[in-house]
Amino acid sequence: MDITYLIARRIKKSSFSKSNVSSRIIKIAILAVGIGITSIIIAFSTGRGLQRSIYQKTAVFNGDVVISTFENNSSRLSLNPIKINENFSSILKDIKNIKTYQNTIYKAGLIKFNDNFEGIIFKGIDSTFNKLIFSKFIIEGRFPKLNKKNSNEIIVSQILANKLNLKIGDEPITFFKKDNTQAIPNQRKFKVVGIYNSDFTEFDDLYIIGSLNQIRIINKWFIDQVGSVEVFLNNSKKQNQTAANLYTKLPPEVDVITLKSRFENLFQWIALFDLNIFIILSIMLFVGFINVTTALLILIFERSSMIGLLKTFGALDIQIQKIFMFSSFDIIIKGAVLGNILGLGFYFSQKYLKWIKLDPTNYYVSSAPVEISLLEWMFINLSFIIICLILLWFPSKIISGISPSKNIRKS
Repeated sequence: MDITYLIARRIKKSSFSKSNVSSRIIKIAILAVGIGITSIIIAFSTGRGLQRSIYQKTAVFNGDVVISTFENNSSRLSLNPIKINENFSSILKDIKNIKTYQNTIYKAGLIKFNDNFEGIIFKGIDSTFNKLIFSKFIIEGRFPKLNKKNSNEIIVSQILANKLNLKIGDEPITFFKKDNTQAIPNQRKFKVVGIYNSDFTEFDDLYIIGSLNQIRIINKWFIDQVGSVEVFLNNSKKQNQTAANLYTKLPPEVDVITLKSRFENLFQWIALFDLNIFIILSIMLFVGFINVTTALLILIFERSSMIGLLKTFGALDIQIQKIFMFSSFDIIIKGAVLGNILGLGFYFSQKYLKWIKLDPTNYYVSSAPVEISLLEWMFINLSFIIICLILLWFPSKIISGISPSKNIRKS
């Protein structure tokens, strides 16, 4: 076994067995490293969790990429139709990154029940709509049946239901403006069959969901015309490439816009979480480095006579440095173990118990989401340990300045 490792083990045992200054400093350094790792895991998992939860929730309601006319994409309402034919469908099916897509029509209107009015956007959908993804938001009732040609069933948000005092089975009246602004608006009576809550207030405040054919009839569109096509991707990180590919293949009157472009302000805000994570990582790394450096220097000065003796026996400076680097590594590892116990304890308790609550009006989620992959967890630990060890090599070079004769004489 390497003699430097054996000496490092002996130093570790003697430091922990004595209740001296170095023992207390080492324990403080271990605690500082532990707090650092814990803070990084918490910051990383909550930051990533919020980013991914907000993106996924936004994508559920809008798709990763939206195909529509230029007028529709600028207003987010279906002002002009696009034609869905075999060529259009084949283009979508030929692009490998496209997982699925759904036809939609958006129309603004009013909903009335008893004496209560609210402004709404009716999202018309058909059998292409992914009910499985949306079903997790349904808190009461069921999803509308779309197999009937002109189904009058709708699902409303909990926010709208509370404002209008709506319950399952109620039949509110909706009003939709005709193209001629002076004309009497179109009226439709719908039956509430479900209530949803997504915590995505921008959607919940306005949207009701029902049959696309109802809006098609009001708009006097043909059976092959829709307002937009919401596209879901296998790899959402490649949405820009997929959107560009679609734009070149689809007719010139059709526009293609990515989710991140449509909600630019929202995604600029959640991109700031990366900066927050980086700042916390840097601060915790600095705090951990300072504490371990302090412990290292105290160990070196406390054993200066031993260093002098080793030098007289012919030990090289780099060999003695290794002894104290082993001691530093031991401090970092013990701190990392403590930090991971605390950090992962927080992660799993929040993931399953959801004890930290958030205001969905500001964060689009009711509890703090946490997410960290095995690779990300390994990266955090390895980068922290490696960076600390690299930085600690420089203060350990103080050993080269210790004179053997002076320190042996002093002892």
